[in-house]
Amino acid sequence: MDIKTKVKILVQQVVEAYINDNLQMHKDQTIAILLCYQSQNPAEVLQAVTKLLAAYDGTLFLSKEWLPLANQLKVNSYLLLEESGQEELTAIIEKSSLLVIPVASYRLLSKLALTMDDELAVWVALQYQLLGKPIVIANNDVEPNVYQQIHAPHSVQERLQAYISRIQEDQVKWVKVSNLVKTVADQYESYHEKQALILAKHVEKAYQDGLKEIVVSTKSKVTPSAKDLAKELKIHINKTDSLKGGT
Repeated sequence: MDIKTKVKILVQQVVEAYINDNLQMHKDQTIAILLCYQSQNPAEVLQAVTKLLAAYDGTLFLSKEWLPLANQLKVNSYLLLEESGQEELTAIIEKSSLLVIPVASYRLLSKLALTMDDELAVWVALQYQLLGKPIVIANNDVEPNVYQQIHAPHSVQERLQAYISRIQEDQVKWVKVSNLVKTVADQYESYHEKQALILAKHVEKAYQDGLKEIVVSTKSKVTPSAKDLAKELKIHINKTDSLKGGT
């Protein structure tokens, strides 16, 4: 083994040791992981998911084809998408702060970009977006490789890039699976530092929906016009730090 290879292995071991030493610091933080698309490299996906489950209080949304691998992950909390209703899924979505999709597909990419919720997996992702919660997607099985870039029609590549750009504009993080763990940590921290802005139109919408209270995080800011309208409509704006999922 040459020196360069030895150094590479040593650096990798140090990085992995650092990550493992710091994993437990997130254990009280809630995330959800959506596993429902096929991967060309399931071993790499499982490695990333294993690290995330060791680091966070995570719930798996699984399709039946991934179910045999749940035993390898030694996970206690998972939901089979094919057997879950929207009410059950909504409960998990509301309590978790972030969605991770370790394997994507062209179907997911296009439907998410076009806001099409005609399949349950995409519906789940859209619910996170509508609640302003981060989504991190591993792009390994979707991002065109060099040969596809060389040979695929320009129109196809252009369409794919348009979809990718669209979801990135919607604040979806589109990363390599090798960067999944770090990106999730960054997005989780960023999300909980985010300050929501409560406007008069939000108070008006709450009134139209028959609500008597709007529950927001303590870091939220309320505009003077929103405060005045809330007082007029007798709607209480309740700031709390107990919202683990941020809803």
